[in-house]
Amino acid sequence: MAERLVYPAVFDPTVELNRIQITVPDVPEVKVLGIDEDDAVMKAAHAIGEALAKTTEIPVPSAPSEIALYGQQRLSFIVLDLDEYRKQSKK
Repeated sequence: MAERLVYPAVFDPTVELNRIQITVPDVPEVKVLGIDEDDAVMKAAHAIGEALAKTTEIPVPSAPSEIALYGQQRLSFIVLDLDEYRKQSKK
């Protein structure tokens, strides 16, 4: 059975003109910049997968109400299949 993870993520379109930055408070090393939202989401899922594939300590996702947003930031969620990233890291 796939180990699906869902993490709240901060989408910030104000960081750089015509780009969107995504940070994941529960996985602090994840900070990606995409040319559009789809690109940024793909990069964020990949970064979370890479960061967590090699550990057994999976952080508990924060409640959305615990995450502060500023300016034009908004909250959304990143969903990934951790098993896929674990398979890739073993290659």
